[in-house]
Amino acid sequence: MQKYKLTLIEISDVIANQVKLPYSTGLIWGYCKLNKSISDNFELSVKDWIYYRQSEDEIFEQIKDSNVIGVSNFVWSEIQNLNICKRVKEYNPNCIIVFGGQGTPKADRCKSFCKKNPYVDILVHGEGELTFEEILLRYLDDKDWKNVSGITINGDTPITTLPRMRVKDIDSMPSPYIDGLFDELVSTETHSYKYEATIESVRGCPYQCTFCEIGDKYFQKLAKQSNEKIFKELDWISNNKIEFFYNADSNFGMFPEHLDQVRYMTDLKNKTGYPDTIRIDWAKSKADKVLVLAELLTKSKMMKGITIALQSMNPEVLKSIKRKNIDDGKLKEFIELYKEKDLTSYIEIIMGLPMETVKSFKDGLYKILDLQFHDYVGVYPMTALPNTPFFDPEYIKEYEIDIIETTPAFFHHDYPENLLKETEYMVVGSKTSTFEDYVEMSMWRWMLMLMHWLGYSQYMVRALGSTDEITYKAFYDNLFKWLKSNPNTILGEEYLTTEKLLRRVLKKEKIWGRKVDGVSCYWDWEEASAIIIAKNIDKFYNEIKEFIVDTFTIDFKVLDDIILYQKNIVKSPYEKYPKKVSFTYNINDVIFNNQKLKNGGHEYTFESENYNGDVEKWARFNLWWGRRNKSFEAKVVV
Repeated sequence: MQKYKLTLIEISDVIANQVKLPYSTGLIWGYCKLNKSISDNFELSVKDWIYYRQSEDEIFEQIKDSNVIGVSNFVWSEIQNLNICKRVKEYNPNCIIVFGGQGTPKADRCKSFCKKNPYVDILVHGEGELTFEEILLRYLDDKDWKNVSGITINGDTPITTLPRMRVKDIDSMPSPYIDGLFDELVSTETHSYKYEATIESVRGCPYQCTFCEIGDKYFQKLAKQSNEKIFKELDWISNNKIEFFYNADSNFGMFPEHLDQVRYMTDLKNKTGYPDTIRIDWAKSKADKVLVLAELLTKSKMMKGITIALQSMNPEVLKSIKRKNIDDGKLKEFIELYKEKDLTSYIEIIMGLPMETVKSFKDGLYKILDLQFHDYVGVYPMTALPNTPFFDPEYIKEYEIDIIETTPAFFHHDYPENLLKETEYMVVGSKTSTFEDYVEMSMWRWMLMLMHWLGYSQYMVRALGSTDEITYKAFYDNLFKWLKSNPNTILGEEYLTTEKLLRRVLKKEKIWGRKVDGVSCYWDWEEASAIIIAKNIDKFYNEIKEFIVDTFTIDFKVLDDIILYQKNIVKSPYEKYPKKVSFTYNINDVIFNNQKLKNGGHEYTFESENYNGDVEKWARFNLWWGRRNKSFEAKVVV
């Protein structure tokens, strides 16, 4: 008997020659195929599982004869998903097209989506395993889906059925790793990409952050997977030599079992080399609780650092997004604890949240610096996701939120031309900030990330704080004014170039990021500027010296030593290492050991890998892959 052709679509972008295994559709199909009626009547071939961005023409030719298409939809791939499905429906009107996933509108928000996209037959709301099983079973019977819970049936008058309860025991659900579903996928040579895996130790989140799609009450109850199941999935990842995986647990470290899981994965890494790296969303406000886990992962070199997800330092902003952070005293305690344990940490801030102003945004970053936190701070633009309160008319009205359409805020992508068609919704204003304020905040973000968190002034300003009591605020406020007033300097030119590109991106005229001569891919704004500086390092620091001399009163001999140290501690693609440098003053001890400035002659050796002029390699290792753990910093031997 000929089976019905099933197609599953879960498109992710190819970045650094790496593609995600289709975990969400893997969970759904793994559950559905346990039903004999479904496995006897439906067939999903490897070629009909579309999980990375390709040519729309190629995808269409492959799936145009499908009987049922299931799409795990997300905002960054929605346009391609819709284009392909529209073409299929026009060619094959009898094909049933089902949309689910976090980018598919909730039941109370899908009216407009249904009207705009009449070729989408069914929308699945919430978890999809049980719902998609019923949809396939009804397809085999009478194609009447009115009694299937948790869906909207599209038509002249869309019909939304009763909500479906969440799966209570996700541990009993099949795994695409354990049941062999991904075996053929990774063994079939359809492409040359490396794979990225996902596991889900816990599903759900107890918090209600308004910027997050799982902040919805639907996901508040937590469902755990057993250690036994997680261990088997980790074995599969290791056996198949998957280097990178993401734990889709929003609060890893919340439960005692997580320590067992970390011990297991680090043992695998130490024995087999796989998995090599993990990405984790750590438990909120539990910085001390995750310490043991972080130490194990750091020791095995599986992670870049502990995330401290603050989002904002402004209490009014936190109130507006239903977020409660650790207080400043506790934050300082955690930062010191991580330093004591020699653990790298990094802070996450979201730019563009409601109730933020340019001043409060800057003050928040200065507050972090005043806590002497000099590890990485990631500042991310606020993306409005469709199923969050940022698409709720009442929430938008309350905070006067201004949302624009732009291209996805991705960088380092392998196929940038495909992103021009896609859409991301960016929050660029609210009752406390205008669009021009947003642009200004973006430029502050660029400057501080380039100069401090990619290192190009960090050590200088730390030294000046000790020797001349120049505050971070005084230094960077004046630097921002200076670079805007000096457009012929390297930093001034970079400011103008970056702002011009940003404005075009916000008009959806260009994709995010910037191309730089001599290196491939599109780089984040500050990364691109860092590459330009590395190519013009002497001129750059001569100009910075002029700025300092014109702005502050400082001993020239001390300043020369500080700039010399600053220039050498950030790795260069052109220098030969190890490199011995003589100093008049003990600059290293002033910066790192809080000692008083002493004259007397000092020699430091700066150590790094030699890049022999290979700017591409240097940029990838230090500005991209290693920025969170300060890979740009040369080792200093006293």
